[in-house]
Amino acid sequence: MTHNLKQTNWLAKAVVLFVGLAMALSLVGCQSSDTSASSEMRTVETDKGEVEIPVNPEKIVSDYYLGEFLAVDVKPIIASPYALNNPYLEGMIEGIEPMNITSAETSLEQITAAKPDLIVTITEADYDKYSKIAPTVYIQDGKRSDEETFRYIADLVGKSKEADEYIAAFNEKVESKKDEIQSIVNGRTVSILEMWPQEIYTMGSHFARGGSILYDMWDLKAPEAIQSTMVDGDETYKVISLEALPEYAGDFILYGVLDGTDPAFVTSSNMWNALPAVQEGRTLPYEQVAFMHRDPITLNKQADMFIEFFEKFKEQ
Repeated sequence: MTHNLKQTNWLAKAVVLFVGLAMALSLVGCQSSDTSASSEMRTVETDKGEVEIPVNPEKIVSDYYLGEFLAVDVKPIIASPYALNNPYLEGMIEGIEPMNITSAETSLEQITAAKPDLIVTITEADYDKYSKIAPTVYIQDGKRSDEETFRYIADLVGKSKEADEYIAAFNEKVESKKDEIQSIVNGRTVSILEMWPQEIYTMGSHFARGGSILYDMWDLKAPEAIQSTMVDGDETYKVISLEALPEYAGDFILYGVLDGTDPAFVTSSNMWNALPAVQEGRTLPYEQVAFMHRDPITLNKQADMFIEFFEKFKEQ
């Protein structure tokens, strides 16, 4: 009886030990499974060939693109100060660290220390350096339309549905105003000008500044010197002289001034002040640092600004 009791106690302890060990092994198995799930990878096609990236990247670095991520509620941990300076992104960028662009070395040190799981770059020259740190997707500038770029970036972070919804809402807003805007403009021309130190730039639909909305989506016309080369053609921009202004200035003029530039060499000139658009108040100054961007948030804000501007001329 005593012997049986001892044997029973030993068996009980053995069972407890076995169950405990089994539970421990089960927990280890669960942890391994979770780690595997969090590091699950997939292959994406990039402008540098196929690249394996995380299915759900959580620590993203981008040296150019930012509004595309923010539009689908994804916040990179490090982003270009150029993108962070976009006033249209104000209120959405808290906690994002500006990339240290003092030198190539400082940027790489900062990115390496952050241990990202995905890097998205516009800079082909940095691709090899970045790809040694984390999976890197190079997106060639100008290869895709703004909408295609947005969809591509959204897919990288598993947000294709959110991008589709954002694009649909934007397109609906712009399209719903097309007839009204065309009626207001009534066949007159629209031009985009920018004032840099002692230089005047003009651009069409290929160089941000909202040109894709004005010329591509609303089918507004630019002066022939712009329309033939920078809307219908592939030229992105042109530097023009003050004397050439009448040829490039439309009946409506949108213009920006590079930060730190005194635009008086244009705006105080007789040539500028003789333009019908200037004399009749059909000019829209814009914030150049914002209009340089082509992300979906910026385009949305530009559309709102254009609608408000043109609707002021309903009765004219």
